[in-house]
Amino acid sequence: MKYLKSKQHYIDQYDRLTIEDCRRRENFHNNFESQEKYKGKVNKKLNRAVSDMALHYDLLYTTITRQENKEQRIQEWINDDALKDELYENAESPKGIRCLKCQSFVTESSKILYDHFDDSEDKVLFMYDCPKECLPRSAFFNNGEEYKSKPSLCSKCNSELERSHDRVEGKKIITTDTCPECNHVEVDEMELGVSRQEKPDLDYEKDRERFCLSGKKLQDNLEEKMQLDQIGEFMDKWKEKEKYKDEYDAVDNLKKLTIVALEELLIPLCEKAKYVKFQFGTPDMGKDLIIPFTAHEANPDRIDRASSHDLQKIIKKALGDTNWRLMSDGISYRMGILSGRLRAYEKEEDLLKLVGNKKKNEKI
Repeated sequence: MKYLKSKQHYIDQYDRLTIEDCRRRENFHNNFESQEKYKGKVNKKLNRAVSDMALHYDLLYTTITRQENKEQRIQEWINDDALKDELYENAESPKGIRCLKCQSFVTESSKILYDHFDDSEDKVLFMYDCPKECLPRSAFFNNGEEYKSKPSLCSKCNSELERSHDRVEGKKIITTDTCPECNHVEVDEMELGVSRQEKPDLDYEKDRERFCLSGKKLQDNLEEKMQLDQIGEFMDKWKEKEKYKDEYDAVDNLKKLTIVALEELLIPLCEKAKYVKFQFGTPDMGKDLIIPFTAHEANPDRIDRASSHDLQKIIKKALGDTNWRLMSDGISYRMGILSGRLRAYEKEEDLLKLVGNKKKNEKI
């Protein structure tokens, strides 16, 4: 495999990125008070305390988030590199390519995976050599598209630069770009045989233990985060209750009636209005508590719509300051028997909607 590495390689790569991210955050918070715009304007001890607190919570959430996303991101890298290997191995080079100068058939000499840093697809780029050693060499992608290098442009006037290379005693290559329009010159030197060695990161393992969480430390941080989230939810709820104090007070003042209390409220009112044998049926204990009811019309002069309309007015008025409501399908009348359904509002959000609708109706 050319691109796919061992899983430990990806774990190490992810951990390095985590450490770099946390170090940047730590550096920002530790140097906050030294920023020029804050010099002499803030109390140093207070600012240090605030910065330390901000750093603690920033790292708490960052390290947990990084750990939560770790396995998924590593698997994405593994999948990407596996696809690169598959593309690289299976790509077929375009045939019948001729030299751009002498028109001789060229031969494939090497291939590379051409990575894109945008949303374009990865492609394999094949390099070709001319048998007569003509330059420049030809290069074609596996889809048959010819590779064309982007010209270097002058930083002064944006004209295309002319490039030359000079080797100095085998020690370095000097590349000189000259602008034919404004004569601006750009020089780049590359040392040969000199490898740049990075300085050892003496704090790497220590910081890896601090920022790449596992075991008890991860559990402790998760518990602290959960407590903070609960405090945040409590504060949000408290702010909401302060903002909508009237609505919450109205909910508190609603009479939350049981079935028995509901019967004790409605039966006397119905009998007084000559609706007798009022009784509830079997309640529906699903998402909402809904209970059917029936009553008998005892007034022979009141039939059909008039009967159902009067009973509806009685029930709606009686339930106005309770958590019960007559359902929208109203009350049906048939041969002196009236029937309908009542719904109980139990959840706080439903009760808030209930008092909100009551206010709207009162305004109308």
